[in-house]
Amino acid sequence: MLSSPIHFSCIITCYNREKEITRSIQSILNQTFPYYEIIVVDDASKDNSIAAVESIDDPRIQVIKNERNSGQNFSLNTGIKASKYNYLAFLDSDDTWNPNYLMEMAKVYLEFPKIGFAYANLVNGPIWELEGSDRYADVLNQGYLSSMITITAKKSAVNKVGNFDLNYTICQDDDFCFRLAKQFSFKVIKQQLSLIHGAENSMTRNRRNVARGWAFLFHNYEADILSFCGTKTFAKHMLMVSKLYFISNSFLNGFKYYLLALKFLITPTHHKYQFSLKSFWRESVDIIKLMTSKINWL
Repeated sequence: MLSSPIHFSCIITCYNREKEITRSIQSILNQTFPYYEIIVVDDASKDNSIAAVESIDDPRIQVIKNERNSGQNFSLNTGIKASKYNYLAFLDSDDTWNPNYLMEMAKVYLEFPKIGFAYANLVNGPIWELEGSDRYADVLNQGYLSSMITITAKKSAVNKVGNFDLNYTICQDDDFCFRLAKQFSFKVIKQQLSLIHGAENSMTRNRRNVARGWAFLFHNYEADILSFCGTKTFAKHMLMVSKLYFISNSFLNGFKYYLLALKFLITPTHHKYQFSLKSFWRESVDIIKLMTSKINWL
């Protein structure tokens, strides 16, 4: 490939990842598609993360240092602001891309120039297939679309929907995808091209934080979920939040969201998507088994 109209700004946010950050950067430097820049935004790390990044001698790497720890979303927005290319890609500092990740993304944008964003599948993950135009309701019903490290987007699309919301600490990628899917068509690459490694200081290791994050996300989209999907979809999501709280031993919150799920399940209204009582009771049995095992353990 002698030249390309597609160039990517690859944004990596970093906080205390001296042991992992070089692996992530190297996975970009190993790409078969050569048209990119790498923007590393360090969120005031207390370890040697910056030294690890600066040990890599490559002119395509730009390092931005936050004056104080401001969170991943602030760092992502800083990277977007600093980007010079019209296509954005996002990689966590503890994860990696397969060598043909950017090449496959570029092919998609060249073949489907009207899309606003694209995503690939995760190595060792479930196969995601949702794509197309006017799929916002389907995305809301599914409750997610993809992981941040599998997503690329046109910078013009991001500018239209807005940057990452600073109110999120978890599920910011889901909020980001929801807003993009509401306004733009998108494509999926069924190849498994991104790999989550999971560092010890990953936010998603705290299960209660994960439950809070999902609850916050779905409450923020409650009006759209009810309007585009119906009460059964919202009930399904509330039941999932309930189960996450039970898993994290937050029983009061678990019961709270269980009752909320039941309330919306039996609300008589039109439903675009179905979530049956049978499915609800099946999930309820799983929750009871989960609680019983935890009580026996205690």
